[in-house]
Amino acid sequence: MSREPGFLRMKRILALTLLAWLACVLTWPVAGQPGTAERIAKVELPGYKRVKLENGLTLFLLERHHLPLVSFHWLMKSGGSICDPAGREGSASLTANLLRKGTATRTADQLSEALDFVGASFDAGARREYAVGSAEFVTKDLDLAVELLTDMLLHPAFPADELGKLIQQEVDGIKEAKDVPGQVIERYYEGLLFGPHLYGRPVGGTEASLPKITRDDVASFYAEHYVPNQLLLAVVGDFSAAKLEAKLRANFASWKSKPITLPELRAPPKVQGRRALLVDKPDATQTFFRFGNIGLARTNADWVPVRVVNTLFGGRFTSMINSELRIESGLTYGANSFFTANQVPGVFAIASFTPNDSSERALTMALEVLRKLHEKGISSEQLQSAKTYIKGQFGPSLETNDQLANTICELEFYGLGPQDINTFFDRVDAMTLADAKRVIETYYPENDLAFVLIGQAAVIEPPARKLGAEIRKKAITETGF
Repeated sequence: MSREPGFLRMKRILALTLLAWLACVLTWPVAGQPGTAERIAKVELPGYKRVKLENGLTLFLLERHHLPLVSFHWLMKSGGSICDPAGREGSASLTANLLRKGTATRTADQLSEALDFVGASFDAGARREYAVGSAEFVTKDLDLAVELLTDMLLHPAFPADELGKLIQQEVDGIKEAKDVPGQVIERYYEGLLFGPHLYGRPVGGTEASLPKITRDDVASFYAEHYVPNQLLLAVVGDFSAAKLEAKLRANFASWKSKPITLPELRAPPKVQGRRALLVDKPDATQTFFRFGNIGLARTNADWVPVRVVNTLFGGRFTSMINSELRIESGLTYGANSFFTANQVPGVFAIASFTPNDSSERALTMALEVLRKLHEKGISSEQLQSAKTYIKGQFGPSLETNDQLANTICELEFYGLGPQDINTFFDRVDAMTLADAKRVIETYYPENDLAFVLIGQAAVIEPPARKLGAEIRKKAITETGF
C-alpha cells in the first residue's frame, strides 16, 4: 500500500489541529460571561506519568486521545548559552540547531525527507539557560518518531559543511537584523543590563564569536553537555503510556549518564543609578528604546502578583503604558513592559519605538507613566480587571499537546511541579491592593534604570542627556552588542 505524501499528511495534521482549537474556543468561557469565574477556576494540569530512567533521563507521559497526534518536547538543562565557552558565544545555539543536520546514519537531506514524507516537524534551539526542542507526529508514525528523535539526540554527526553554512547564515542574519533595530535592541539591552554576568552572553553569538567556532568545538560542547541525566522529555498525545515508555527505555538505553558541572549561576547585581547606551544608526527614521532593571526569578513567590500588576502597567493592549503612548497620543504602534522567566532574576523592561521627531516626548511620557504608577498605584477595579483578564488568557495557554508538553518540562526545570498550575487562580484571587503596592515599590524602579536607545545619534543624544545617566555610545555597525 502506498503511503500518504508528506504535504497531504501535513494538511491533515493542520486540519485536525484546527478542529481541536475550534473545539476549545467554542467551549472555553469568555471573561465577563455569567458563571465564567466558576468555570475557569477549574482549570488544572492533566495528570501525567513521571518516570526516571536508569541513565537519569526524566520522562513525562500524558495520554490525550481526542486527536491522532503526538507531541514531543525535550529540554536539556545543561545546553543553554550560559555554558558557552568564553569567546565562543553561540556554541550552544549551533549545537542545538545542528541536531537535525545529519546523524551517524542519516544526512541532513535524509532527515528532512523522512520528516516531510510523514508531515512531521522537528525544531531545536538554545535558550539562555537550556537547550530545547519539539517534534510532532501523527500517531500511526509513532515508531518512526521515536527512531528519528533518538537518532538526532544520540547520534548527531555535526557535518563541517552544514556547520559552515549555518555559521554564515547566522552572521548574515545578525547583520541584516541590525537594519531593523527592533530585532536587536533586546540583545543590546541585555548586554548593558547584565554586563559580564552569564546572562549577558548573546544566545545566538556575535559576528565575531561565531566564525571562531569549529566542528570540534560543537562536538565537544555536545559531548560535555548533552547527557541523559540532564534531559527532560515530555510526550503528550494519542499513545499508550506503557508501550511508549518501553520503547523509549529501549531506544535511550545505550545513552550513558555522566556527572556534569554547570557554571555557577548567581543573581545579577541590580543597576544602581542610571546608565545609558546610545546606538547610532545614521539612516534610522525611528527611535527604539528600552529601559528597566533586573527583575525577579521565576520561582519568586511574587511572580503572580508581578504578573497581575504588569498586566495593568504594560502587559495588554489597554495597559497604562500602551494607552498613553499609542491609544491616547499616537506616538507609537506599541508600548509594553515585561519580565523574563529565569532561575535567578532576569530582565525587567519597558519598551517602545517612535518617529524621530517625537523621540524625546515618547521617552519622557514613558517615564511619566512609570512615575504615575508609583504615585497613584492601582484601584480595586483595575485589580479585578487584571485578575479576570489573566484568568481568561490562562486556559488557552494549556490547550494543545505541544503547550502541555512545554509546560511540563518548564515546571520540572524550575522545580515547581503541577501545583504551580493547579493553584494559579487561587494565588491570583488572593492578591490584594497591599500586594500591588509592595510589588510596584519593589520591582518597578523609578531612578535606578538602564536605558538603550537605537536611532540617529543627533536625535537620541539630547533626550538621553536629560536622563541624568552615565552615557556610552557605539555605532550599530560595530561588531557585537
